[in-house]
Amino acid sequence: MLNFLMAATSRNSNESMMHLTATREILESVIDQIEDGIILAQPDGKVTYHNIRAKELFGLANDFPLKNLNELSHINWKKRMARAALDSGDQYGTVIASDRLIRFEEKVHVGETARFLEFTVRRLFSKNVQHEIRVIVVRDISVRRRLEATLQTGGTCGLITSSPEMLKLLERARQIAASDASVLLQGESGTGKSCFARMIHDHSKRSRHPLVEVNCAAIPETLMESEFFGHTKGAFTGAIEQRNGKFSAANHGTLFLDEIGEIPLHLQAKLLQAIEDGRFQKIGSNETTSVSTRLICASNVNLRDAVDKGGFRADLYYRISVIPLTIPPLRDRLGDVPVLVKHFIDDLVARGHADNITITRSAWQALLNYPWPGNIRELSNAVEHGVICAETGTVDIDSLPLDIRLYSQEMPIQGFAEPQAPAEGETGKECSNGGRDELLAALKKAHGSKAVAAQILGIDRTTLWRRMQKQGVSSM
Repeated sequence: MLNFLMAATSRNSNESMMHLTATREILESVIDQIEDGIILAQPDGKVTYHNIRAKELFGLANDFPLKNLNELSHINWKKRMARAALDSGDQYGTVIASDRLIRFEEKVHVGETARFLEFTVRRLFSKNVQHEIRVIVVRDISVRRRLEATLQTGGTCGLITSSPEMLKLLERARQIAASDASVLLQGESGTGKSCFARMIHDHSKRSRHPLVEVNCAAIPETLMESEFFGHTKGAFTGAIEQRNGKFSAANHGTLFLDEIGEIPLHLQAKLLQAIEDGRFQKIGSNETTSVSTRLICASNVNLRDAVDKGGFRADLYYRISVIPLTIPPLRDRLGDVPVLVKHFIDDLVARGHADNITITRSAWQALLNYPWPGNIRELSNAVEHGVICAETGTVDIDSLPLDIRLYSQEMPIQGFAEPQAPAEGETGKECSNGGRDELLAALKKAHGSKAVAAQILGIDRTTLWRRMQKQGVSSM
């Protein structure tokens, strides 16, 4: 290893060679004390040097002759580096031909323990060396991953995908991240709109500044103006001290307004002015505050329809939807279910669950047949439910949540047309053509909104989805 690092300074004299040998021994001793694994490898994967820690991280014996990268937990290095380059928004060929860092994570098994490792790969080259060397730094991030998995509130991420449509959306999101244009994310609840907002911010020039997230549906209408713009001391009853709002907190960063459709009309005008001018006044103040904020909004209802119905200002809609992105529901990309399930199981393992989880064929069939009205958030909860209730590490259909089990019992296996008995609480009429007419009428009255249609029929959304599937009714 160090022959490469010191090639530029080597001399032919015996005195210099003795000095270099001593220096090499000292440097190797120092490197062996580092907590990270250090590996030097050729482009074909041949290992030319590694420190002691590298073997320890992979659970290899000290006398194991590590000769090739493929001997390290069977990691497909080319595939992982290509994926890491794509995730960063670059092309693999561009990155691999330069000295830029490539970083990725991998879960490896050391005995019966799952270990999360972070790999940093850089191409190192010198005029005095004929062949390039790749320097690989391996860091154990298991403790950090367990902490993140335990503390994260959402627990969902719609960016784990194999769907061509979603991959195009991700590419578009990375493309627009560099601008300051307002972005409107639309899609059903639980599809991953918050994940998209965070990704856009992380890839933007504002990433070193705060991303301030506001759930507009969770703020009482009387407190919204203060929450957005702040207030002075004594501006209203209970204002015992001056307070800055979310716009000020997001200065130089990004303000993410989730469920923006919940903002009342009388406040939308002031919000529009603040967005267009970058200025506003706190409640109770005549002074103008200026901010530089990038706006990302999200809604689980179609704001264009809300504008037509008079529930949302047209001028505000056009201002926040410079770049609209619509995230498809999980039922339209069922190919993502297996990759998301794996992702959620990895998170559970990071939180301390056993790493011997298997899923039976019947459980997989139930997961793939279910329409997921709660989308990725519901899938995340279902996986956690299944893992907790699994017996001897096996997730069977009985381990899954009740809604999924009931749906699986009532729906025929795909490819068959066996008649099914009415579900508990449903009459024969509801499963007949008369039930279909009632279902279509409710959906028409609700302008295609499943949540509203379910309320009209007096049922929950899961039951609505079961009826739609049985009657062959698609989204309107």
